[in-house]
Amino acid sequence: MLSRLPPLHYTGAMRILLALLVSASALADEPFVAAPPESVPLYSATDLPCTIDRSGPHPVVACPELAGRTLRELSIMRNVIYARQGWDGYRKPWLREYFHSQKWFKANPKFTYKLLSPVDKKNAHLIAAREQSFTSGDLTRLREDVYARHGKSFADAMPEWTLKNGKSVKSCKKPKNTDDDSYGGDINLDDFAGCRYARASWYKVNPAYSDALLTADDKVELGLISRASGEFSLDDDTRGKAESGLDRLLSMAELRQLSLRDLRLLRNTIYARRGRTFKSDVLRSHFEGLDWYKAAPDYSDKLLTRNDTRNIGMIKSVENEFGGPLTDEDWLTEPATDGA
Repeated sequence: MLSRLPPLHYTGAMRILLALLVSASALADEPFVAAPPESVPLYSATDLPCTIDRSGPHPVVACPELAGRTLRELSIMRNVIYARQGWDGYRKPWLREYFHSQKWFKANPKFTYKLLSPVDKKNAHLIAAREQSFTSGDLTRLREDVYARHGKSFADAMPEWTLKNGKSVKSCKKPKNTDDDSYGGDINLDDFAGCRYARASWYKVNPAYSDALLTADDKVELGLISRASGEFSLDDDTRGKAESGLDRLLSMAELRQLSLRDLRLLRNTIYARRGRTFKSDVLRSHFEGLDWYKAAPDYSDKLLTRNDTRNIGMIKSVENEFGGPLTDEDWLTEPATDGA
């Protein structure tokens, strides 16, 4: 026969349990209060001083607050707008871990897009537009910056000149003993990583450089750059192993690690590689900024390979699994993008 707790102990335990239940109920009913703007890094409570010039073939976002930001920083800046209001639906581990590590962050189970102010929505749009404005050249520099911060040598990334004796030499200055005019009179040294970093005061070659020096944040950045460039990559330690073109068959497990923004871009990258044109302003301007993209007036889905078709089908399946493909407006403003 089971022994019974003495009446006094039983009553005390019940009182403690009752107190905990009342406390939990009170917390559940307590209205959510967003953190003060000044306590949230990278958040702006006022309109970002940005302009978007769409007069050229590719939109140019001019914004002092966003200039020089990495893709990872821009992703955090955009998502901090939603996280401040308690959005906690991030599937990406790195983004979720970032916000959960912030003292100001508090999950709001009643989060709704309506909590965002007009300023929030405008700023999210501007940041997203900046993320989509990078050209192939911009993305190459972002990638090189990641490696340069750890001292990777770019000695080979310099102009190569042919000397009068027939030998060649790499140098950021045109040698006197050459008639080689391969680069014309207006050579832009910033186009060559070896010259660009040689002039940077913060840069120093590390003779012991290896990719093992890359941090978790570096790998996230490289993953974002790869996908923006039209390659495939993840954001964690498997990034290097999984990084590749899109000719292979992707897996559902890989695709489920991507956001809805990623999935839409990846799906349309497959089409873009075959020359498809786009009605979407966001997609059209993005791909027109990439060197490898060539629109084919006679494009048809018959140009897709078997793997292309299979990958597109799997991507659509995962998109539907997570709420359906994004529209242009979703892409630029909605928190349902799951970050990055």
